[in-house]
Amino acid sequence: MNSLDVTLAPATRTSLLIFIEVIFWIYVPISFICVARYATRQFQAGQLINGKNAPLPFTVSGPIGWGFIVCILGFIFLQSAFYIILLMVGISGLLIENGRTAEEQFGLKRLKPVRALSWSLLVFGAVMLVEAPLTEFVMWIFKKIHLPSPEQETVETFRHLNRPSDIFWFIFQAACISPIIEELFFRGYLLTFLKKHTSTWMALVLSAGIFAFAHANLAIALPLWFLGLVLGIAYENTGSLLLPIGIHACWNLVTALSLLLDKGNSS
Repeated sequence: MNSLDVTLAPATRTSLLIFIEVIFWIYVPISFICVARYATRQFQAGQLINGKNAPLPFTVSGPIGWGFIVCILGFIFLQSAFYIILLMVGISGLLIENGRTAEEQFGLKRLKPVRALSWSLLVFGAVMLVEAPLTEFVMWIFKKIHLPSPEQETVETFRHLNRPSDIFWFIFQAACISPIIEELFFRGYLLTFLKKHTSTWMALVLSAGIFAFAHANLAIALPLWFLGLVLGIAYENTGSLLLPIGIHACWNLVTALSLLLDKGNSS
């Protein structure tokens, strides 16, 4: 018996499921109400997007900007980790070209860490109230039209992990590393770049769509599109990349923990 079996014993799993359900029906609706009230006030004041906190634009020529996007997405679809190196080099070059630090460009001091964390948890809770029925609806549609809904490759990989150290590293990557890398590209660069060529709302929709389809799984495209839209609005409203990173981290962490819980059940 390994440590995973002990941690996720049947009795423990049942207790966790009850706890999660209680949290969902208490915390999630309250979060949704708080975020909805804030978003409504901001929208009525014309400050939900295009406000004084809008992210700083990048100065980059069209061909170079589009080429950078194509290269990054190409490596993502090829599932090559080289896209991380290319992203870091490209963003560093753009920061130097624009004469800014990462702190200035991505508004890393616009939100205090505690405030960023609290809002990340609130927005994530609000998102879950929409994502849960939305995901169920998509799965129902797929079943009705007899479309397969295979799991993401990362999920399949996780299901084959048994060593606690491997599982911990997977969760750490999902909750800490991936949100930073993905938000740096999809919100920090892509959204900002698209705003130069279209309206802010269209840039939000397009960047969220590219974010969704970059995960190469049609079954989760719509839920991820909605998540990407929320992440983009969070960045536009605050001008701080910390908030979308925090929301994304909450999403990935809860997803990873739910897979861990399911893994314990299957064992």
